[in-house]
Amino acid sequence: MNFKHILAALMLSLFTMSAAQAAGQPIHEDFTTLLGLSDKMLEAAKAKDVTGFTTAASEASDVAKDQGNKGNSPRLQRVSTAFKKAKKAAKAGNFEEATTIIDAAVLEMKKPDTKPTFGGTTEGGGRKGVFGEY
Repeated sequence: MNFKHILAALMLSLFTMSAAQAAGQPIHEDFTTLLGLSDKMLEAAKAKDVTGFTTAASEASDVAKDQGNKGNSPRLQRVSTAFKKAKKAAKAGNFEEATTIIDAAVLEMKKPDTKPTFGGTTEGGGRKGVFGEY
């Protein structure tokens, strides 16, 4: 009976260590398709082509939705929301706003992956409290 309890505890500890390792890794996403579609949207916005812009935005939303089903990514959620906002702006005829939204989405997609920090730590490793670093 004791052996079964020890074995169960060992298995659970190994499982939690692997889950903690996976949770600490940055999400590596491939935005190449979305970057190409955003370039198409920017070209359509320069030409003031509503149908070209909306078709590229719809396709980009579908690609973002497919990639979002593979994992939960906050960056992908921000980008897909930007595509929807830009599509609304283009349908309204406001191509300047649509261009600025897409430019911001492109900057978001081109940000480098950073390792997440947990527990309120800063880049230097110290914690900043009311009385400074400690």
